[in-house]
Amino acid sequence: MGNIPKDFYSDIDNQPLKACKVCEKQITEGKDPYIIEKAYKRTEEGEDLTLFELAMCMNCAQNQANKMSEESRAFIQNTMMSESIMQKRAQLFSSDWESNWKKKCLHSSNEIKVNEEYHIVGHFLGEHILPGEPPFVMGQALIDYLQEHISTETKEEWDNFGKTYLGPTDPHLKALLEDYQYTLV
Repeated sequence: MGNIPKDFYSDIDNQPLKACKVCEKQITEGKDPYIIEKAYKRTEEGEDLTLFELAMCMNCAQNQANKMSEESRAFIQNTMMSESIMQKRAQLFSSDWESNWKKKCLHSSNEIKVNEEYHIVGHFLGEHILPGEPPFVMGQALIDYLQEHISTETKEEWDNFGKTYLGPTDPHLKALLEDYQYTLV
C-alpha cells in the first residue's frame, strides 16, 4: 500500500522505529504486524512537540490490552471500531489518504488547534502500511473522551506503562509531564 510516512519515524534518528518498545523484537522484518503511536502537543508557535513515540508488536499490544479492565477494553473497542469510525477510515483509504490523513481527527473531524494534544496511529507490516488501514489522527476531544470513560484501574495501568516505556528524554519536558495522563489505543 505504501511506505511508512516519515511522521512515524523516530525523533532521535529520523529513521523508522525498528523494535517493539516492550519486548524489543525487531518489527521491520515484515513477519508480523505492529502499531506505531506518537503523541504531540501543538504549541502557540505552531510547532508540534513530541510527548512520546511508541512502536509495539501486536503480541505486546494484546498483552497490554489484556491488562485493562474489561469495561475499559469494551469501551475502547466500541469507540475505535464503531461504524462511524470504520466508515471514516474506509473513506480516507478510498480517497487521497496520503495528503489528507493528518489534517483532522478521525473521530470528530476537527482540525488540531494550538495547545491541543493529538496522537497519530498507524498499523504496519515491515516498512509498509497495512493494506486498507491508513494512518489516522486522534484529536484532543477523542483523547479526553477516552480518559473520561475508562476505569481508574485502566488509567493506573496506562500511567504505569507510560512511566516505564514512554515519555521524553529531555529532563525539562519530563518535568512538565510529571502529572501527564497517558492515553493509548
